[in-house]
This record gives sequence, structure tokens and C-alpha cells, in this order.
Amino acid sequence: MLSEELGQAHQATAPVPLWFRYLVTYQEVDGTPGLTLGVLLALLYLIMKLLGLYGQWTSILKTVRVFLNGEHTGTAATRSQCSEAGDVCPICQGEYRDPRVLLCQHIFCDDCIALWFNREKSCPLCRTVITEKVYKWRDGATSPHLQIY
Repeated sequence: MLSEELGQAHQATAPVPLWFRYLVTYQEVDGTPGLTLGVLLALLYLIMKLLGLYGQWTSILKTVRVFLNGEHTGTAATRSQCSEAGDVCPICQGEYRDPRVLLCQHIFCDDCIALWFNREKSCPLCRTVITEKVYKWRDGATSPHLQIY
């Protein structure tokens, strides 16, 4: 999760020097880059990139907080809680492996519920919101939008 956020930031910043240099020297006369269309385009490009990076910066900070603090979606379930729930995970239909009790008191395997929370933010049974954010890049689809500049 953190590596994907940092990869997105790198993907956004890597072409900046190349494009900026290209735009500044665009239509320069006798080797001197005066106040031309190229300089104005370079400034517009820089403003657009900085606005985009500001949006990514807030996402990176949230991801770093989750990475350092850990993600708390529930607590470890006891044997008595598992036996009351029927000893079968509702997601994988198998015996519980490392069972977790969510805030809504439903019990799931830790791996099963982690996979569920990659796409959803609510309990699979009662739809109570458990986590605030769906992490859209956990499945390897690392491009939030087409980056042409």
C-alpha cells in the first residue's frame, strides 16, 4: 500500500524536469528563452503538477499513518465466540483461521476479511461501516487516472 502510493508520487514527478525544460526552450530565438509561449506553458504545467501533487500528498500522509499505526478492523476472537457463531467462516465456508471479531460482532477469518476490505468498507453480512477508506490500489491496478503529462 505504501509502496504503491510512493510509486504514484514518483510517476507524477519523474517527467517534470524533462517537460519543463522542453516547454521553456520551446520557440526560443537565438538561444535566449524570452517571455514566449513556451515559458507561459511551462508555468501552466508547473501549476497543474503542483496541484496534482498536493492531492497526492494528502493521500500519502493518510497511507503513512495507516502503515505506522496499523489497520484496526477488529479484535481476535475467542474459542467461545467462534463456537457460538458456528465455527464456520461465512466468506470461505471453512473452519476459522485466525478469527477476527468486527465492531458489529460478526466473526471472519483474518485473511478472508482482509480480502473483503480491499474492495469494500462495510461488514459483508450486515453492511455496518467498519473502515473509512477503500484502498483502490491493493489489487495491483496502480493508475488512478491516465497520466499524459
